[in-house]
Amino acid sequence: MAIVLAILKWIGIVAGGVLGLAVLFVCLILFVPVRYYLAGDNRDTLCYQFRVSWLCRAVSLRKKRNSDEICFRIFGIPVFRFGGEGPVQTPVENVGEGKQPEPVQKQEEVSQSSASAGGTEKRKHRAASPKSNSRKKRKKKSAGKKTASRKKSFSFDVLSGIINFVRDTENRRAFRKIRQEIRLLFRYLTPQKIRGCFVIGTGDPSSTGLLIGGISLLPFVYQDGLDITPEFEEKIFQADGMIKGRIQVLYFLRFCIRLYRDKELRKLWSNIQKLKKEAA
Repeated sequence: MAIVLAILKWIGIVAGGVLGLAVLFVCLILFVPVRYYLAGDNRDTLCYQFRVSWLCRAVSLRKKRNSDEICFRIFGIPVFRFGGEGPVQTPVENVGEGKQPEPVQKQEEVSQSSASAGGTEKRKHRAASPKSNSRKKRKKKSAGKKTASRKKSFSFDVLSGIINFVRDTENRRAFRKIRQEIRLLFRYLTPQKIRGCFVIGTGDPSSTGLLIGGISLLPFVYQDGLDITPEFEEKIFQADGMIKGRIQVLYFLRFCIRLYRDKELRKLWSNIQKLKKEAA
């Protein structure tokens, strides 16, 4: 009996340890944010670097400015790399003395010309055959039937149903909630730090002014260290800056739960499904 109790005790200890590690891992995923950093410029050529890290850079994905290689690391140890330069191609040596092999490009051109000639002959044969003409007539008839069925399926009743659906007070409240949630989501996804100098010009003074006016409506534009200069006479885009922020999985979990538990949004979804059935 004592042996059985000892075995059960050790089984409970192991199961409790595994359960505790699982709970700890889930809490780390939910509460520890993923941090990102991106910097670059396009003055001469496009040069950029980025880093995506989690758990105090225990897990990271990074790229250096002067390299095309992207490295994934766990606790500072490179696990795998991808990108970078491709394999080096060696030139083809001449075979024999005084003889040069025929270029590959000429061989490809000859093969393509022969294939195109064969294709044109087949097309002429198909166009001359009576079966091809009958097939074309059948296709035209089927296309005409499809367009007629589409015209019949459209009715003013469906259009009036959509207008009444949009004007409904409950649906309008649900649409306002969706718009508010999307605005909060974009505010959360906005980088915490943006630094740099940007020169923007479309070549047209009016469109440049409209673009700069639209950018000025964004709240993160007014951060310290960010300079946006419009260019009204030249089409140009120059950037030299960095962005830095973080994303937490817990926010997206709460976002999905909040949308799922909202009665008005669920009713809106059921109304959309009913409207689809009526339109079909």
